Amino acid sequence: MELCCTSVMLPRWGLEETFERLATHGYGAVELRCRYNPDDPAATPSFWGRHLADVSPDNVVQLAPRIRAAAAATGVRVAALAPAVQLGQDGELTKLLRGAVAIDPERPPMIRVGAARYDRHQPYLPQFDAARAGYAALLATSQPFGARILYEIHVGTVAVSCSRTRELLRDLDPAGIGAIYDVPNMVRVGLEDSRMGMEILGPYLAHCHIGNGLPVAGQADGQGQTPWQWQFCGLQAGVADIAQIVADFRAVGYGACLSLEDFGPGDDDEKVGGQGAYLRRLLAV
Repeated sequence: MELCCTSVMLPRWGLEETFERLATHGYGAVELRCRYNPDDPAATPSFWGRHLADVSPDNVVQLAPRIRAAAAATGVRVAALAPAVQLGQDGELTKLLRGAVAIDPERPPMIRVGAARYDRHQPYLPQFDAARAGYAALLATSQPFGARILYEIHVGTVAVSCSRTRELLRDLDPAGIGAIYDVPNMVRVGLEDSRMGMEILGPYLAHCHIGNGLPVAGQADGQGQTPWQWQFCGLQAGVADIAQIVADFRAVGYGACLSLEDFGPGDDDEKVGGQGAYLRRLLAV
């Protein structure tokens, strides 16, 4: 397995700095944020706002020589792109596909593409079927570029488990599309037995977001109902058994990325360094 980190959690690091610091902390790959910055160039850097690296669908081809140079200098490859593109945004997707090939024509980074969010006020199955049809149609566009599409198992989507995701991608070419096994999202809806889930995904198991979370109680309402929210935490402190998950990845023969994803507070170097060191210990077992 390859230690990776999503740069979505690193808004305060510049482009080359991201590669350099990840290499210093022992990472072999990066999942590169590729989204639009807000209009205000002075906005405070934040996970979902302004990033100093400023890689977007509009400039990724232009920045590709710098990205290739940074990868070559540090040994940190671009394993995937992390955009906000959705099914149906064909123009944006074409930009990303061209960017992936410009970054690495021999092994283009994978590209995450989301489906419409689940609308609980509408019947579920037509929404699920529309997403299935959308990914099937998308492969005709993406496959000539050689970049694999990723569906992220995520809270609020039409497939929030490995079981539903296997059904979503059923009969689609796993060489062209795969799933992100997203631990911090799946733990929020009830994580299936991890080894079972991995085996269910089978050839569609393409990438992993490795992180953890804890439920936090809010103030009870007038009826005495306590609201609960989730917060990110260190890999060893959350609900998910990270050591077991890594062992299960090894047991099923998974050889792709464990991409650190932590949107909690804390110093960037301390999070990336400390949690990376823990994952390396697990990988060395």
